[in-house]
Amino acid sequence: MNLDSQPGHIDQIKQTNAGVVYRLIDQFGPISRIELSRRAQLAPASITKIVREMLDAHLVQETEFQEPGSRGRPAIGLILDTDAWHYLAIRLHRGAMTFTLRDLSSRELVEDSLPLPDESAQPLLTALIDQVDAFFIRHQQQLERLTAIAVTLPGLINAASGVVHRLPGYQVRDMPLGDALAARTGVPVFVQHDISAWTLAESLFGASRGAEDVIQIVIDETVGAGVISGGQLLHKRGRALVEIGHTQIDPYGQQCYCGNHGCLETVASIGSLLALAAQRLRPSLTACCTISR
Repeated sequence: MNLDSQPGHIDQIKQTNAGVVYRLIDQFGPISRIELSRRAQLAPASITKIVREMLDAHLVQETEFQEPGSRGRPAIGLILDTDAWHYLAIRLHRGAMTFTLRDLSSRELVEDSLPLPDESAQPLLTALIDQVDAFFIRHQQQLERLTAIAVTLPGLINAASGVVHRLPGYQVRDMPLGDALAARTGVPVFVQHDISAWTLAESLFGASRGAEDVIQIVIDETVGAGVISGGQLLHKRGRALVEIGHTQIDPYGQQCYCGNHGCLETVASIGSLLALAAQRLRPSLTACCTISR
């Protein structure tokens, strides 16, 4: 079978090439079509077609710029058109949630911070969907073309399926967050562990930009690690997080939200350390108070 003759295969190649061109414009813009062709290793005719489609979709725009070493007329280069497309970033953490509308340059347009309710009044998934609806209603005047929703949160998450298996502090069991939000809004939804998302962001835009292999270990309310290997976020069965926080170190220890006992997170997270410090200090404080009396 000749895969090149299959329509699906051709569409995949087109999407891949368009993605390469878009990233090059993002990285090197303003960039000429000739330079774009050289860096993408695509024929000039292919670049022309891809760029034309991106211009029509308001993903890129033309601008004049002076090429290095040139003294003639300014060249016509390409840069991203980030103003007309938006995405919604949602961050969930214990007791709170943040909704941020951003354009494609990640410039913040509007942000709402709200309490993340417990499940006494209504199921957590229902409450989240209601809050997304309310956010869109409140800020409908600022919405342009919504491209996607990105959700980051702690817990046990399958990023490939968008299912949240466990969420610290909540009685969540296999919550289909990605599918439910996508069905409600009609846009793609990407669900990722917050540490993995942070690791990927550092690799693309931050301290580890350009590095092929990165390990980021985070200790806060949870304990986890994100790994970039060969320039790609390391995944295993849909999970991008290296679950060091759920390595059992004490079989008779405190029960973790994952269901096991004595996970590293139960003794090394900030909350666990503060609780341990309070426990150790309590006898000393009691003794001091007794002596002072």
